[in-house]
Amino acid sequence: MNVSLAVRKFDYGRDLLKLIAIVAMAIDHVGDIFYPDSLVLHIIGRLAFPLFAYLVALGVESTAKPKKYFATLFIFAVISQFPYFLAFRIQPFERFNILFSLLFGALTIYLFNKRSLLTIVPALLSIFFNVEGSIYVVLTVACMKLLQDKPLLGFLALLALNSQFLLAADTQVLSLFAVPLIILHIKGVLKKETFIHENSFTYSFRKYAFYAFYPLHLAVLFLIKLVFF
Repeated sequence: MNVSLAVRKFDYGRDLLKLIAIVAMAIDHVGDIFYPDSLVLHIIGRLAFPLFAYLVALGVESTAKPKKYFATLFIFAVISQFPYFLAFRIQPFERFNILFSLLFGALTIYLFNKRSLLTIVPALLSIFFNVEGSIYVVLTVACMKLLQDKPLLGFLALLALNSQFLLAADTQVLSLFAVPLIILHIKGVLKKETFIHENSFTYSFRKYAFYAFYPLHLAVLFLIKLVFF
């Protein structure tokens, strides 16, 4: 098929994972902000992060413009910081939101692919700047690249990384239940590709809605809490 430069490829399977991720994340945040004692909401929410980590790893591997991809993550991370600290009632720079963590994870994969000696730097920065999830997020994103390249080894790495939560009886270990969905996408079972014109509304919406949802849903949750709780 001849595809013009004004047309871009989109994967419905990736969109499905995005949808599952943002719904699970929203449910988790509803639990965090309104019902902190609800175990069910937190269990559902555990599906979100691995999917986000995989999608970011996939984004780094598939983008033709990595600098633009990193800039997009950074811009939305900065935008998200305001509703983030308001929603979770922390100081503005007490902790940086998860998009900063995912950005460090994305940079780790990029530098690794370049065989750069700086590969370890993003992980160190994630600790220094106290981003949400810290080095655990960066390592999970790195494991997602490994999962794409060598599924068995990647799964074992994720299992080892999350064993700390099993020993501590932390619900975060349940995040491993998202891995089968990710493997189905890697194996092509969930992939269904289409082509969309770059100057269409559909293209812009599908490209940026995923990022925009994070600050928007935090702002909405903050307003709901402000007015009704």
